[in-house]
Amino acid sequence: MVVVAVVAGSLAQAAAGFGIALIAGPALVAVDPDFMPLPLMVGGLLVGTRHLVREWHGVDRGVLGRCLLGMPIGVVAGQISASTFSDQDLKLAVGLLVVVAVVLVAVGASPPRGRWTDPICGLLVAFGTRVAALPGPAFMILNHDQPPSMIRPNMSALNMVNAGVILGVMFSAGDVRAGDLGRTALVCGSTLIGLTLAPPVRRWVDATWFRPVLLCLSGLGGLAVVVESLT
Repeated sequence: MVVVAVVAGSLAQAAAGFGIALIAGPALVAVDPDFMPLPLMVGGLLVGTRHLVREWHGVDRGVLGRCLLGMPIGVVAGQISASTFSDQDLKLAVGLLVVVAVVLVAVGASPPRGRWTDPICGLLVAFGTRVAALPGPAFMILNHDQPPSMIRPNMSALNMVNAGVILGVMFSAGDVRAGDLGRTALVCGSTLIGLTLAPPVRRWVDATWFRPVLLCLSGLGGLAVVVESLT
């Protein structure tokens, strides 16, 4: 189950720019909450590295710099929140974050853009990454009017810095245990499979059915986790 979920999520993110946490997150949390956030965060970094290597020319340094202004606040808020959540709370939080993100993206949420947009984006990306390895939804919603060619490299560049800082904080705080290494290795291996399968799928990204199917699967997975955590 873990391998299938991560392969599907990494394949979707490699093709469309987002998806690994939305698709794989609910399944991984249902199996073992310790898959979040470290193992899935590292898996997302592998996909992001691919985007940066191939699409570095698409990085907007101005957007990235402004996003980084809000990142420290998100890291601190996420670290505090993560230290207070039980496993059950974490499952509920992940499920709710996925469902809310899917609904906002599906209805075409389009918050007005301003000078505050990028710093707020950096804050929310950092918070979502630390709590539930979910950097994508905030970036997608606040950059809803941008093409995939912009979203893939810019979200990857932001997440590279963001995840590096969070991993450093987690190591220094003693939040990384030996068992995390095995789970991370499993996620990374599955992610590489998804990346290998991704090239033929990329031509379907703009198909009218691809986005709705991706959102439906993500939303159902998040809803299942919410129901399970409440029963």
